[in-house]
Amino acid sequence: MVMKRLAKMGAVAAVAGAGVVVAKRAVPPARIPAYPVPDGAVTAAASADLAAELAALDAVAKREVAIAFATSAATSVDPLLHGTEYFPRMLDDIRAARTSISLLMYGYKPGDVADAFSAALKDALARGCAVRLAVDAIGSEVRFGSREMFADLVAAGIPIVMNKGMMPDVTGTLGSGAPVRWPMEDMGHFDHRKMLIVDGGVAYVGGTGIEDHFNDERFYDVMVRMEGPVVAQLQALFVAGWRHQGGSLDADDVTIAALFPPIAEAGDGSVPTTVLVNVPGTGHYPISEAIESLMERAVRRIDIVNPYVSDRRLVDRLIDAASRGVRVRIVIPGKPTPPYPAAAFRHNYPRLLEAGVTIVAHPDMAHAKVMVADDSALVGGCNFDGLSLYQNWELDVLFDDAAVAQLVSERIVDRFAAAATPVEVTTDPKTKLWDAAMDRISPLL
Repeated sequence: MVMKRLAKMGAVAAVAGAGVVVAKRAVPPARIPAYPVPDGAVTAAASADLAAELAALDAVAKREVAIAFATSAATSVDPLLHGTEYFPRMLDDIRAARTSISLLMYGYKPGDVADAFSAALKDALARGCAVRLAVDAIGSEVRFGSREMFADLVAAGIPIVMNKGMMPDVTGTLGSGAPVRWPMEDMGHFDHRKMLIVDGGVAYVGGTGIEDHFNDERFYDVMVRMEGPVVAQLQALFVAGWRHQGGSLDADDVTIAALFPPIAEAGDGSVPTTVLVNVPGTGHYPISEAIESLMERAVRRIDIVNPYVSDRRLVDRLIDAASRGVRVRIVIPGKPTPPYPAAAFRHNYPRLLEAGVTIVAHPDMAHAKVMVADDSALVGGCNFDGLSLYQNWELDVLFDDAAVAQLVSERIVDRFAAAATPVEVTTDPKTKLWDAAMDRISPLL
């Protein structure tokens, strides 16, 4: 009887949450300008102090996670396409970890990939590493299909926090016995970010999940491996989110030092790198502003791989760019999941193609989120739809470097495009009507 009552309460909460989600998506939020980088942005050198301050607070509000980061540097940038390339590298780094592992994933679900990561995290914990795992409750199905897996991780001693974007759940770490809370400021806002930081010296950012379909031929995605001062900023961002979700963290020098090793000076050949984080409900959307800025100032090329291109303002900017002579190339998935944003984008095929935009479809689910504009490359988890641009927590990194932009174009975009075929404009009346309807409601998608 108790279980039935809880299930009913959960269903009611989910329906109420869904209503809030739709309402929020229908109203574009006001922005507080965050790109170009404003004065007073957090530098790599200041990141450890910021983390210590956040660790010492009783609670961290969402507005305190809306951090503007100063442009920093990466001493190594390695874009990796497909789970067969990046999962082994991520696991190798985890297995070599000596002090700390910070893992933030929208989707962490049972399967062979999760088994490998869970085993590596447990081993790291056993040898004395501080391991912290943050996930999205819905994206990782924490209380549903992944329940046993997370119970096993908690039993092993791994602290786990989760973003509660749809239903109430425990405050703080799983298994802590903390009271259930429904943070209304997070309602309808899902944590879509993906990053791994090892020993404060190596970081990965991209669009993958810890899920099997990223390691076979169903989903194709990208993670970029970085070293250098920028890793300290990503670590500070992880700490901010960890504390916001109720995770505990000592503010003593030993704990902070394990997360923030001394920063080596970036020398010649380092890559100017900017960490961009969208924090929904705060007006802090630097990724959205950076995408618009890159499109507006491009003069030679715009290369995009993105599964969901439905935001009308971005479509208009792409048409403007092509009309002024910029070579615009867009790679989309041939098997989009879900299909609704793809239908909204398909409605715009005629005017995009007429402007000279090249649109090709990858035969499978091209799930990567990559953009190259002239000599800049943007890589992360942000889709070009209303949900990612304004309603989700999102994380991207921007590399302002001609060599890295060319590397991303050749290693990522060109490989996607080589397997893709040109799209065709539909003539089917029913499809056209459906596509027009999806375009009409695109702010909700």
